[in-house]
Amino acid sequence: MISRAAPYAIFGVFFFESAVIGHWIPRIPDIKSSLGLTDADLGLALLTMPLGTLLGFSIAGKIIEITGLRSACRLFLPLWALLFIGPALAQNFTQLAIALIFSGLAIGMIETAMNTEAARIENALGKRMMSRCHGFWSLGTMVGALMGGALAQAGMSVTTHFLIAMPLIAIFGYVAATALPVLEHDAKASMRATDMARPENTHHAIASTVSESGQDAQQPRDSQVFRLPAKAIILLCVMPLGIMMVEGAFIDWSAVFMRDVLAAEPLLIAVTYASFSLVMAIVRLSGDVLATRFGESLIVRVSGLATTTGVCVFALAPSAFWAFVGAALSGAGVAIVFPLAVSAAANRPGRSPADNVAALNMISFSAFLIAPPIIGFLSESFGLRIALLALAPVAFLTFLLAGEVRQQRHVD
Repeated sequence: MISRAAPYAIFGVFFFESAVIGHWIPRIPDIKSSLGLTDADLGLALLTMPLGTLLGFSIAGKIIEITGLRSACRLFLPLWALLFIGPALAQNFTQLAIALIFSGLAIGMIETAMNTEAARIENALGKRMMSRCHGFWSLGTMVGALMGGALAQAGMSVTTHFLIAMPLIAIFGYVAATALPVLEHDAKASMRATDMARPENTHHAIASTVSESGQDAQQPRDSQVFRLPAKAIILLCVMPLGIMMVEGAFIDWSAVFMRDVLAAEPLLIAVTYASFSLVMAIVRLSGDVLATRFGESLIVRVSGLATTTGVCVFALAPSAFWAFVGAALSGAGVAIVFPLAVSAAANRPGRSPADNVAALNMISFSAFLIAPPIIGFLSESFGLRIALLALAPVAFLTFLLAGEVRQQRHVD
């Protein structure tokens, strides 16, 4: 029997896991400046972390099968925080890239473990909570960004900042993970782990949607790591790509834009990103209610418009105020599109729910892989405003393809 306090433990795991990213975001411009990186250099460096994450996703299931979910959270959450000291100690591009690869590997492991553990607690309690878990993820990035921005504003070096903050997050994360319920090792849940990883950094509720759809992924699977999506979900896979790229762009490039283009101070940079995370958290915390009341298609259509408008306002912002407005609009837009897409994929006929979800997850994650270097290279040629503005037409695809999230009953 799981205690009713178990959700608070997993909420804490999500919160502290994302706090690492929150501290990182306002310090990206400082690292870029200290290492003398161009926009293209930074884009390539930022690409290495999701590549490491992809590797983490590919091996997480086997490792978690050995350790168990609770132990995996206790191990990989502190490891993720401590490894992020590496980027702060980097002295050149190569060292930064290597540090980010190892950090990405760790986040792939903790993302898989905590999402799967959240799904197991959700099933045991018989109540939906995954949307709230990801709401706490957004709150963690917001709090981390505000703290990181305040320390940057005070003139603390990135190295000192991370040597203090990351061990503290590791300790608090370990405490939160230790509070998770001790359950009998569930091999079936562990085997599902690789299908339950979120792409953003990263981001979203694969475990939740498979369980919420009432479909069990315990079907015979072949040995392929990745299969091309079934024809029935191709457009559904395309629908959230722009949304995912915008979310990744705000994580990787919003701070650089605010500093290099708008000459904003570190604390203002952090507040602007915090507005993105806060609005996202609010929408995610109420996501289940919104989808039930207004329907998935309408929510996605409005989200597509909000994201497209938000990224345009942000990219063209003449001042920090308008950047703040654009960030808030974008945060509202990107919040729950991907979880709704996963839910639709899990219920789409053709292949098993797990196969559909895995295909959607991998394709959406590829948006994170290509967004950082694309923005960096475009910025080198046309400037960062144009590079970010180029995301708008891709985000508008979400509006055009909103009908793809209509639920269909899965037929085995």
